[in-house]
Amino acid sequence: MKRKINNNIELIIGSSISVIIMLLIYASFSWSSYTKLSQLIDIRKNIKISVSGSSIVSDEEFYSQLEILKGIELEEINLREVSLLIESNPYVKAARVSRQYPSTLSIEIVGREPVAMLNIDPILMLDREGIILPDKGKSNDFIIPCLSGFNPAKELYPAGQQTISVKVQETMELITKIVDTYPSLYSNISEVTLNANDEYVIILADYPTKVILGNIDIWSKIEILGKFKNSLKDKRQLSDYKYLDLRYTNQVIVKERV
Repeated sequence: MKRKINNNIELIIGSSISVIIMLLIYASFSWSSYTKLSQLIDIRKNIKISVSGSSIVSDEEFYSQLEILKGIELEEINLREVSLLIESNPYVKAARVSRQYPSTLSIEIVGREPVAMLNIDPILMLDREGIILPDKGKSNDFIIPCLSGFNPAKELYPAGQQTISVKVQETMELITKIVDTYPSLYSNISEVTLNANDEYVIILADYPTKVILGNIDIWSKIEILGKFKNSLKDKRQLSDYKYLDLRYTNQVIVKERV
């Protein structure tokens, strides 16, 4: 009798263990299915976008680019391909893509910021590296110098790439240097143009004042202009002059306003 009871207890225990194992297996499969389901990308819910620099491109435009990821499991997404896709936008300088488990795709974007605009039809903007940024109807939102008098051939300005125009490249190098060295002068530049003699001329925003730089040793002329501006101190401003001619060695020829 005692032996029969022991057998029954062993049977009950064995059955209970079997049920527990089956429940654990079921729970494991259920959790696995739930985890995979939660990792399916929902473009608006599971993708986190952060942008530093220019904000000309809206998040909505980036989300539209990423529609191809909809319904794909997080683990199956090729991060490099997503990065290249985002960087194909002319206004994106770099993009870093990473997974944030359990279900988020993080995209950190460094935008390109325009520092000049090219006065051709249609208007184009350029960043510090001379990369062409197509106008999105927001060029008026930026107070940046306008480049005029340059070759308007459209093939010289491929969107998202560096300008092929040697003159525009040289001008952007000059502007970038002014941004870094004389930021107050940069903020006062309305236009940079080439005259009939292929000489650089800067038009200041105040009044305006024309600054003729010539076509050689341009940066040394900018440095002379900077020193001349500093020599005026608080007594006068560059805007007190109708034009300043720096084409001659170590000289500043000026014409005062009447």
